[in-house]
Formats: sequence, C-alpha cells, structure tokens
Amino acid sequence: MCLGIPAKVVQIDKPNLGKVDYLGTRVKTNFELLDNLKVGDWVIVHAGFAISKLDEEEARETFSILREMAEKEALANKNKEREKQSNKQKG
Repeated sequence: MCLGIPAKVVQIDKPNLGKVDYLGTRVKTNFELLDNLKVGDWVIVHAGFAISKLDEEEARETFSILREMAEKEALANKNKEREKQSNKQKG
C-alpha cells in the first residue's frame, strides 16, 4: 500500500523538475503531470512524480490525520507488549 503524504514545492529548476520538502527532507520531484506549479504549492508525490495539487488547509488536515493514525498505532503496539508481558508472567 502506498500512502500519499503532502509535500511543499520548494524549488523549480526546469519546467518539469524541482524539489519538494517532506517535513524537512528535500526530494527531487518530477512535476510533469501538473500544470502551473509554483514554489510554495502543496502536492502529493508518488514514485518521484507530483500527482496532485492540494491547498495548505488540505495538507494540514492530512498531517493531522496521519499523526492521529501514528498515535493510535503506537498505543496499540504498547497494549500488545503489555499483554505479552502479562502472559509471560502467568505462563
């Protein structure tokens, strides 16, 4: 499964090439599939290609959802570990 994470366009070198920023990491990206991109725009990148454009509000909402999912996953893992330890003590 692939997960599209918002990235901010930080550099456009050639008409279809540049870099995006993923939470502090800059990645080379092909912008060929999207028109009228400019520095500061938010995009979803898959396999090195910007595949869709979104506004800053959508990007923030997506980050919020991803953060919530990560927190739930961490809590589930913590509960599994506690259950495992409890079973060892019983066994």
